[in-house]
Amino acid sequence: MNNSQQQILVADIGGTNARFAIAVGDAHSIELVQRFASADCRSLADAVAKYLATLPSHITLTGACLAVAGPVTNGEASLTNLGWLATESQLSEQLGVPVRLINDFVAYAYSVPLLPAAHTQTIKAGTGLAGAPLVVLGPGTGFGVASLQADGSGWRVNPCEGGHIGLAATSELQARLLGQLQLMLPYVNVESVLCGSGMINLYRAMAILEGQPARYDMPAQLTNAAANGDPLAQRTVLEFCRWLGSVAGDLVLAHGARGGVWLGGGILPRIVDSLCASDFTACFGNKGLMVDYLTPVPVILALKSDTAVMGAAAYYLDRC
Repeated sequence: MNNSQQQILVADIGGTNARFAIAVGDAHSIELVQRFASADCRSLADAVAKYLATLPSHITLTGACLAVAGPVTNGEASLTNLGWLATESQLSEQLGVPVRLINDFVAYAYSVPLLPAAHTQTIKAGTGLAGAPLVVLGPGTGFGVASLQADGSGWRVNPCEGGHIGLAATSELQARLLGQLQLMLPYVNVESVLCGSGMINLYRAMAILEGQPARYDMPAQLTNAAANGDPLAQRTVLEFCRWLGSVAGDLVLAHGARGGVWLGGGILPRIVDSLCASDFTACFGNKGLMVDYLTPVPVILALKSDTAVMGAAAYYLDRC
């Protein structure tokens, strides 16, 4: 079938929101966008059914690509923060068209090369090594990671579960915070700090170490307080950015991602001023003998956090 005739159901299903749309012909033609609270849905199939009920009668689906926050193995998806399980075969039967399930950061990574310059901001200037992989990462409801490799005709994206690697301290304060987090949580990984709920974990640990009350329970409350001059909230957000820089540098080393880093997720566009004012870049490159390896690597922030639906369309049109 000619791509221009395709009407593809695309979705980005995260722990907080389920975003749906129809891609008509290409990844840039995204229509009929709807968002549901994931907590209001019983399963992925239920979320799909809610969206289908909103579609006008002239839509005739030719396929579907659903990006989900969790690992996908042999057509089976486990949505980590929702406890949902889903399979391509079940969803294909429900929709009557071929369905592909992919990790949400695979979709997000596919969207990155399509972003216009107006939707990006340079956090660390540099020149990526031609032909080297890129890494896409970011904090949202969880912490997503994927790498991209140009393969001559397009992009090959490799998902991973980088948010669940152990978190390392790189300063005396981080060592003290890590000790406090280990008292608070059964296991401390990157996602324990670098996501929405992780930012609150970090804030509470900072409050305990400083002997202050923790006044905020939601990430938006904390980031708004920081923007409005709350000193503890500001220190928390800056430490969040420092830790993000260190983890981003680690992931460049782990993936050989000398082509560059793309930052995404729902949190960073809200704290871009703090990110730029923080020690992100210094922590990114503070890797001992690998300083020269990391110095040329650029870091770009995607200012829009809802582009995974576009990436899901790009994946489907490229791979299916």
